[in-house]
This record gives sequence, C-alpha cells and structure tokens, in this order.
Amino acid sequence: MNLLIIKRTIIFSLILGAMLGIVGLLPFLIGYVLFILLFFSSVIVILYMKKNDKYLGIIDTQQGAILGSIIGFFSTVGFFLAFSPMVCIIKLIFKNYYSYAIPDAFSMGLWLFAIIVFMVSIIFSMVNSVSAMGLAFILSYFEKKPEEYDAPLDIKIED
Repeated sequence: MNLLIIKRTIIFSLILGAMLGIVGLLPFLIGYVLFILLFFSSVIVILYMKKNDKYLGIIDTQQGAILGSIIGFFSTVGFFLAFSPMVCIIKLIFKNYYSYAIPDAFSMGLWLFAIIVFMVSIIFSMVNSVSAMGLAFILSYFEKKPEEYDAPLDIKIED
C-alpha cells in the first residue's frame, strides 16, 4: 500500500463524512447516519475504491484493517467538520432546532469539543478497522488473484 492510496482514502472518507454530516442535519436521520458512520463507512469507501479496480486493487486483511482505521478516523472528522457549523447556523435561523449542545461547546470550551471529536474518531476508527478487515476477508474469497500472488521472492544473498 502506497502513499497515493492513503491520500485518496483520506479524501474519499472526508467526502463521505461531510455528506453524512449534511444528511444528519435532519433530526430523524441522525441515528441512522451515526450507525452508518460507526459500522459501514469503511465498507462504503473500500467498495467504492475497488469499483472497476480504479483506485484500489487486491487487499489482504492487514491492509483492510489499516485502511478501515484511516477511513473511520477521517470520515468521523469530516462528519463533525460539516455537521457542527451547520448546526450552529441552523440554530441561529430556527430557535427551536435541537442543537446537540454544539453552539455551547463552541462558545465555552472549543478545546474540550476538539478532544471529544478526537476520542470519538479513535473509537470509530477501531470499529471501522474491524469492519474493513471482515470485508477484506470476504472479498478474498471472491476476487481472482493473479498467478504467483503468494510466491516467495527468489533472492539469494551471498557474503
């Protein structure tokens, strides 16, 4: 796995998190959005990247776990980056909108809000790591591996 794949993964997960943050502004969908963010954001991003093998090739379970943790962390950060300011704006417009105490957190303790977002992102990254590892395990049965995929290297070291 190279740096280009990781950069693309970060970008796609930030976009997914921001889209889920905008959808989560509807109060009756916030539970579903958080469920998708917690369990399925890594599955969605990996399946999107594997579509037509354009961004991602064959991955094993270790690479799936690493990608899942990256996706889980950055999709949660993207969610809060889109959701929090929009909640504050909507709260200014509609006084009876439930604001999840986000405007109060911004006005009284922004550092505490940043720590809460960071810790929630770590927890979501661990859960998404397991989801992506399971997806990579399931995909290993359905994908065709090229010949000699597991072949050992034929290198001789002579002193």
